[in-house]
Amino acid sequence: MRSGDQLARNARMYLSRRLNRSLAPPDRVSLNLTLRCNLTCTMCTTCYDAPELGLAEIKNIIDQTAAWGVEIFNPLGGEPFMRGDVEEILAYAVRRGFYVTVTTNGTLITEKRAQAIAAIPSDRLHFNISLDGREGPHDAIRSEGMWKRAIEGYERIRSADAAAGNARRKILTNTILHARNLEDIHATLDEQEALGFDGVQILNLFRQGEDVPAEAANLWFLDVHMSTLREVSESLAQRVEAQGPVGYRIQNTPAQLRRIPAYYEESLVPLEAPCWAGWKELYINADGQAIMCDGKLDFVNGGFGNVREQSLQKLWQSPVLRERRAVVKQCSTPCVQSCYLRQESDTATGLVREAGRVIGRKVVDRAQRLRRSSSHHPDAVLRLELSDVCPCDWDGCSTPPTRWDRLVGDCDATPTAKNWTTLRDRNQVDFGRGFLGFEVLRELVADLSAARLHFGTLALRWRGEPLIHPEAERMIRFLLDTIRDGRVAERLRIETDGRFLSTSLAELAGHDAPQTWVLDLDRGGQHAEAALSMLQAHRGPQTHLVVAHTVVAETDAAALSAAYPTLKAVTGRFPSATDALWLRRSDHHQFQANAEARAHLSQAAEVLGIEAELGLEDQPRRCRAPNLSPTISWDGKVALCTQDVQLRQIVGDVIEERFSETWSGPRMATARRACESRGTPDLELCRDCPMPWSPNHP
Repeated sequence: MRSGDQLARNARMYLSRRLNRSLAPPDRVSLNLTLRCNLTCTMCTTCYDAPELGLAEIKNIIDQTAAWGVEIFNPLGGEPFMRGDVEEILAYAVRRGFYVTVTTNGTLITEKRAQAIAAIPSDRLHFNISLDGREGPHDAIRSEGMWKRAIEGYERIRSADAAAGNARRKILTNTILHARNLEDIHATLDEQEALGFDGVQILNLFRQGEDVPAEAANLWFLDVHMSTLREVSESLAQRVEAQGPVGYRIQNTPAQLRRIPAYYEESLVPLEAPCWAGWKELYINADGQAIMCDGKLDFVNGGFGNVREQSLQKLWQSPVLRERRAVVKQCSTPCVQSCYLRQESDTATGLVREAGRVIGRKVVDRAQRLRRSSSHHPDAVLRLELSDVCPCDWDGCSTPPTRWDRLVGDCDATPTAKNWTTLRDRNQVDFGRGFLGFEVLRELVADLSAARLHFGTLALRWRGEPLIHPEAERMIRFLLDTIRDGRVAERLRIETDGRFLSTSLAELAGHDAPQTWVLDLDRGGQHAEAALSMLQAHRGPQTHLVVAHTVVAETDAAALSAAYPTLKAVTGRFPSATDALWLRRSDHHQFQANAEARAHLSQAAEVLGIEAELGLEDQPRRCRAPNLSPTISWDGKVALCTQDVQLRQIVGDVIEERFSETWSGPRMATARRACESRGTPDLELCRDCPMPWSPNHP
């Protein structure tokens, strides 16, 4: 369902094409970083030595793209890693706020380059690695040994990300369907899935004119292949129709896949939907020339200016571009590509219908809230990650410190609760990544309310500090209002180290919605102690305050308890219904380390004369995560629990589908059945996980 802003942009794009005017910026600016390549693939005619823009010129294009409000910067090639400065280019584009996808053959990604990639946020930089079949067919096209080198490059990225503590980076394959991989294409895709790729874009061999290109003759589908090709195209389309929103996914639509045989039989007709070449994309060649399709699938002949002579916006207003667009509007060339379709802006009738659907969906959601029976989960904790950036230096923190360094690298003063808003307003804090969008939060609450899905606790924190979010106060107030109205959850839990607790945030503790503030001594130390005093001064009757500390060998339990005389010391599970000093054990992935952690907690409890809930590893493992600890990352990914800090096995995505659908969907159902039958979900991360024994979770 599109938002009002998206509908308005789609309407402007419709008028742009209808009137042949530049009434809206393009959806993307694409730039060939280079046309050079280290391989000589048999079907390729687009890679050759050519003049290239310099680093400063490319950064200027990125700056113009960002200032223009274009959503996508799209670096292309050639092989981008032929440039020695490509990592700097990608890091710069990400820093300017773009989500970037790079297509590469993977063979030039050394360990050093993989480490440079790992320093670029994994949620912002994605890859498409060209794999044209399994090892034999791939190497027949790209030279012997290139499949192994591509896989080595891919694995180096995965390893470097893991070493840096990054969340799972999206890496797809680009796979050309051709005569040599036709009969084992499904085995090829299965192999890619087993290797850990996130999906595939299936491509076709490219032709210009009526003749089959000589360099692709032994790959081209001929009459003898057509029967098999039709069967394979249909089976691929059916595979797409059966796949879910997460996991290994074919990126093509069923219609695109079913259209493939007609392309090779030369029975393809022009696409029924309008082509948006010239409106959807501003395409810059490696030498700075602005290019587009000339109506005969030749881009170089469609040149209309140069970035060395004109700004991007001047090029977009070019009279020559208007002439090129007029050709596109009359185009009758059969084209199998869908990259220039923009069906959401094709017709005024479609836009009106979409606006009606947006309004209708809101009406239906409101009606469903009145009719639908509530699904209540009083023991479950739905966790939202407002930010994945953490300023602490605690050894037990799973968040890489480089995220904080990037966030405040341009600040001219040490960030504190008092100056944080000022630094934000001066644009000295880079909020380009790592922060949950308020719109995503509103959509999530609307979904939960419409589905009448109700949790015991809505908790704010996962990998990062929630109070550094630029809209933390508004978001927390919004959630408190929601809970007070009886929706989504019984109680809000805000987990913080306290250092960025401002007076206005502390005043939210006086809100009349049930809430618990958890101050983490491990991360905050004196900041947490000061925050406790602020919250005590503003708390309301429905507010509980908890100070959390992880017990280690050096912990002086008696002194710690004496420092917080108004708090009841407890061990074991989270004390949700009282003010408390929560002494928790540390959790490890090794039996002896957990036994030692239990002993430390037992000793602290004995000193305080209280009962210790330690967690016992001598009991059968029974994971309850699929029922009790759904966790949503700042960018909308849904994990089963907080242990999947690298998002290696997500079960949903609230950007792609409603959380209520994920919660009641087949992936969660499968995980729950596995817990019932074998104790843990049937997922790699879960096989040796010790958390089912810990009293700390959820």
